[in-house]
Amino acid sequence: MKRYLIVFISVLGLLLAYLLQRDIQSFFNQTLDSKYISFAVARTFRFIVNDLLVVLLIYGLFEKRKYVVFALYVQLVGIVLILTPYLVIRYYTNYNGPLVSFMHRLIVNPLLMLLLIPAFYYQNNIPKNE
Repeated sequence: MKRYLIVFISVLGLLLAYLLQRDIQSFFNQTLDSKYISFAVARTFRFIVNDLLVVLLIYGLFEKRKYVVFALYVQLVGIVLILTPYLVIRYYTNYNGPLVSFMHRLIVNPLLMLLLIPAFYYQNNIPKNE
């Protein structure tokens, strides 16, 4: 029963993060003075919240500490290799092509983390004798 509750909470949280995305940006626009700083903080906030909710989902589905730790490492790599360059490109250039669009999708949607679920499922269910 506990696992179902964890999965429900994480899916509900992901849904709310999606539905409230404009409110999150609006909150940071009103709270912070600089337009770019509010943009960067809002994107970072959503990236971290979405990924932590998927980590919770992974825990609810598999209940394995090693999967959660690996997912947290993937989140850290995502911050360094996806979020940071995205924010730099958005701040220092006017480029708004496919690269930025793709990076934006990876930031506001936890796609990278969601790809871990089928990988963990496969790893859980492969025969031990192979």
